[in-house]
Amino acid sequence: MKYLNEHINAEEIKAETLISQMDTKDNLNVRMQGIFSRNYSEDLIDVSNERDKTILDLSRNGIFHFLPEGLFFEETRLKNRRCECFDDRYNAFKKEKEKIKSFFQPFDTEYFKHSLALEKKLNAISELGNTVLTNAFFNDHEIDTNNEYLSKIKILLPFVSSLRGNMPLLTNMLKNVLCVEKVEIKKIQPFYMRFVIHKKGLSKEEYKNMDRKLSVFFDFFHQWFLPVEVEYDYKIKDYKMPFTLRNTLLLDYNTHL
Repeated sequence: MKYLNEHINAEEIKAETLISQMDTKDNLNVRMQGIFSRNYSEDLIDVSNERDKTILDLSRNGIFHFLPEGLFFEETRLKNRRCECFDDRYNAFKKEKEKIKSFFQPFDTEYFKHSLALEKKLNAISELGNTVLTNAFFNDHEIDTNNEYLSKIKILLPFVSSLRGNMPLLTNMLKNVLCVEKVEIKKIQPFYMRFVIHKKGLSKEEYKNMDRKLSVFFDFFHQWFLPVEVEYDYKIKDYKMPFTLRNTLLLDYNTHL
């Protein structure tokens, strides 16, 4: 999928799901490119801005594609023994086809807007759907519910049985929950893991604050998402900062002996 000149791997995610999470304008305009393009493209082909409108190109059939072609064109229109006039006929045919598709475009757009509104309602319900269950987990006064990392991960508690011990999935989950560039999981011993959190540009105060929050977070993460026999530790690292004396150097963060 192309989003404002940037290519994004959307795989099989439907357009409504993606658009509901994007910062797009309300005045959407949808262009249906036909189901044939689904053979080589995602559902959402392209997102672009034209003047004051957000243009969505979808690999779906619109009203034009569902109606019989005989309603608009003669079957033998392009059949002619004189080859020299074929290009002119074909170009005229393409222009007329685009005009017809433009006529149906507002109807396709309105239908998509209803589908998008439904998607947004489902998202809102899913965000609140685990509230009762997560409150039951968080009734313990020893858990710091003001911890921003805990507040993000708690909604995943109902899915613990699927997540526990799934290291590739947990790596991606930690990256999003902690809002960091990269998370590495290193196996130090058979049952001992080290989580390396890549966070660059932290000051001394920011490093200490993040370390304090992660201490509470990983205790909770270990309890719910790691196998019971696994022990762990974690490190916050900045490997990209050059080793120069003018920069802020913190031992075991962006420098080491």
